[in-house]
Amino acid sequence: MPRLITRRGLLLTGAALGGTALVAGIAGIGYLSTVDVDGLEGHVDGESAVLNAFVVLHPDGSVVINVPRTEMGQGIHTGLAMIVAEEMDLPFDDRIRVDFPTDAHPAYSTWFNVLQVRPEEASGPVVWLGRRVLGEMGFIATGASGSTMGLWHPMRVAGAAARQMLIAAAAIRLGVPPSELTTAAGVVRHEATERALSYGELARAAAVLPPPDDPVLKARSDWRLIGRSQPRVDLPAKVRGAPVFGMDVTLPDMLHAAIRHAPVFGASVTGVRNEATVRSAPGVVDVVQIDGRHVAVLARSWWQAEQAAWLLQIDWSATGAEAVDSARLAARLTEALATGSPHDHIDEGDAAAALAAPGAKVIEAEYGVPFVTHACMEPMNATAILHPDGRAEIWAPSQNRVTMRSGAARGMGWAGVSARETTLHITMNGGAFGRRSDQDVIAEAAYLAARHPGRAVKVIWSREEDIGRGLYRSHAAARLRAALGPDGLPVAYDALVAAQSILHSMGGRNLPVTPGPDGDVLTVEGLDKRHYTLPNRRMRSQHVPSHMPIHFWRSNGFSFNTFFTESFIDECAQAAGADPLAYRRALLRDSPRHLAVLDRVARMAGWGAPLAPGRGRGIAIEECYRSVVAQVAEVTVAPDGEVTVDRLFCAIDAGLVINPDQVVAQMEGGAIYGVTTALMSAIRVERGAVVETNFHDFPVQRLANAPAIAVEIVESGGPPCGAGEPGVVPAAAAVANALFAATGRRLRHLPLTVTETIGAHRIRSMLPPDQA
Repeated sequence: MPRLITRRGLLLTGAALGGTALVAGIAGIGYLSTVDVDGLEGHVDGESAVLNAFVVLHPDGSVVINVPRTEMGQGIHTGLAMIVAEEMDLPFDDRIRVDFPTDAHPAYSTWFNVLQVRPEEASGPVVWLGRRVLGEMGFIATGASGSTMGLWHPMRVAGAAARQMLIAAAAIRLGVPPSELTTAAGVVRHEATERALSYGELARAAAVLPPPDDPVLKARSDWRLIGRSQPRVDLPAKVRGAPVFGMDVTLPDMLHAAIRHAPVFGASVTGVRNEATVRSAPGVVDVVQIDGRHVAVLARSWWQAEQAAWLLQIDWSATGAEAVDSARLAARLTEALATGSPHDHIDEGDAAAALAAPGAKVIEAEYGVPFVTHACMEPMNATAILHPDGRAEIWAPSQNRVTMRSGAARGMGWAGVSARETTLHITMNGGAFGRRSDQDVIAEAAYLAARHPGRAVKVIWSREEDIGRGLYRSHAAARLRAALGPDGLPVAYDALVAAQSILHSMGGRNLPVTPGPDGDVLTVEGLDKRHYTLPNRRMRSQHVPSHMPIHFWRSNGFSFNTFFTESFIDECAQAAGADPLAYRRALLRDSPRHLAVLDRVARMAGWGAPLAPGRGRGIAIEECYRSVVAQVAEVTVAPDGEVTVDRLFCAIDAGLVINPDQVVAQMEGGAIYGVTTALMSAIRVERGAVVETNFHDFPVQRLANAPAIAVEIVESGGPPCGAGEPGVVPAAAAVANALFAATGRRLRHLPLTVTETIGAHRIRSMLPPDQA
């Protein structure tokens, strides 16, 4: 039975609204019943025939398909447009254009991510109310691998409704029953009389017809596009350099701003010792404090602003975190595993008793990961203008129009300004990974625009600010225990993770009410191992606060918990004297979907075939974002310790796959992201401040030593599942398990290697045994 609302959903719905809209919604059911969450009503707009919120036709037969999710390189504009084209019987060619609408139409709401109910299964009063409240508030966001899951059914319905409206218009024009008409390639045909009308000819008449109450969807056997790879609609323009990313926004007489944030998070500005000197630097127009916490330099070009910002001599307040370093932060995690009062998420059977039973063979291990940052190729940026008439406009590569709007209001509020209305422009994203759902840079741009009314201000964070003063995935540690039965399989499983709550940190910055930290579901993602048959299980979490700002990060808790748990399963297999693949197969005896994916990746990798000395294979599997993904890493460890990930095999069951090439690309990119995190990513803290500043000390995977990646899709009959994040999830565990197979050394902390510069070359080598 689907969950009607989750704790996370309640937080995002209630807290994001401050509770007011939900209360108002309950009190105003009559009003909410008028909210068009389906978006199927049409109208004529000049030469355009708007058949519904997703489909616009023109007289020349060209079609605009509105895809209300941010294109961040994941190919979502192509996949969702394919769904509409399929239902409308449109050829997927240059007659189709995809637009990214930024208006807050209720049909565009991201209610699936909040309510966690598939659109094709949505029913009941809670879902009804949630959809309308979220639709009315304009909650539209891109993330949690939910775009296709949340929109594939509404866009199927929109395409089918548009097709039926076109048939109805043709039936009136031709004077025949609709049942005698067929569609193909954007044309309605009457075979008996050999008459045909193009969609463009029928568009205006169709747009004013009432939409069907229950549009008939095409049978799967009739699909011609869905499930067949199609070229990305956004790539030709990108090759030409045509799309506008946030950093590309250019407006007349625009000012450019460079920002300096406190080296220790939480500090305030107590003074700028050389403000006059900085103001006299070439091109500088203003030097200003933002909310008493940051300093901005405005100039006629960003380079002038950035060069002047390097001159700033800023005095910062003490925070109490100046003595904090990575070792102390890690010690707090370790202490939290032994003390405190963890939150119980799952307690099934009696794991504690099974672990304490006389003669029980108990396996126990502790693991850890550091803070990491997003390192998007396009640094954080936003552009804002406050027009003389009080209207505001914001341009930003954002994932979330709600935090974009609230960020604009917050920033202008710092200047004592309230915009009459605010227009949002969401640009293309040069990578996001969760980072662009925060309001920080938007608030800064809005404040500076309010200080300079009538002039646009573009804020760009330097790479140093982005890495060293940004937002982070939490560090984490886990203690895992299992009691093995006579057959070597676990009869009890006990998992405790210590980390900083994502929802608590993110909510404190972006929501009017800060969620409590205990029981954060994002902290324990991937810890439960529901797909494994485990008679007794317990799963707990301990919130460990720090001064570091935590945020959504590609796959969130899965990114560390799957490393912990799938490494631990290998350790259990070793203790049982079992092959890691065979051991997992036994644990998946009640999970045929997972077993099929595991077997597929094992066949791909040639599991069991002998490897040369110093080489090893490792395997890992996870269910995440409703997909099941498994990976096998193949590594080589040279005699001097240098590590190479030679190949990575990936199998995924993502349910119904709309555009296979898109899913393969996401798995490849996710795997690279995961390997990067496994081998080299770490944010270190000294004297309260982040040490890393740029790609020389926060390296990312390069093409020169990237693994060869093979991806296969395991077909299943279910609806679409997530694909944006699953490719990241098993990679670290697969690599760690492969390193153990190659060397006999079990590495329980990320990163698994150190990056060293030897001559002109940078290599990754295994940590010395005393640091592993």
